[in-house]
Amino acid sequence: MKLAIVLLAATLAGAGTVETETECFETETEVSYTDEDLWYLSRVIQAESGYCEAEMQIGVGSVLLNRVNSDLFPNSIRECVEQPGQYATAGWLASQEPTEQVMEIAIDLLENGSQYPENVLYQANYPLGSGVY
Repeated sequence: MKLAIVLLAATLAGAGTVETETECFETETEVSYTDEDLWYLSRVIQAESGYCEAEMQIGVGSVLLNRVNSDLFPNSIRECVEQPGQYATAGWLASQEPTEQVMEIAIDLLENGSQYPENVLYQANYPLGSGVY
């Protein structure tokens, strides 16, 4: 990641004059997810909502991340995906080829977290009772 920093320096000789200088630095950012996390999340999003609007794709990914953070589900993306009766097996997911938009959404969710309240643990394309998203 390139980080641009603008340096401001006041010169003594030109009282009131401000010089600006821009420098770019290469920085390393800490990654809080693995390639495996991205592989599973992007393929689940693709399988469940790949050709829907971005809002639906964000919803699918957010629900999965909420499950990982919930005491009711396993605490890794892979384990949540492969849990019996939930999403699918790795073999089926391997046939899913995420679009560029799905990849961008998956990366954004992994970097910034779920966009849904933490108690949203299920998804459907229809209402699921009162007070449930």
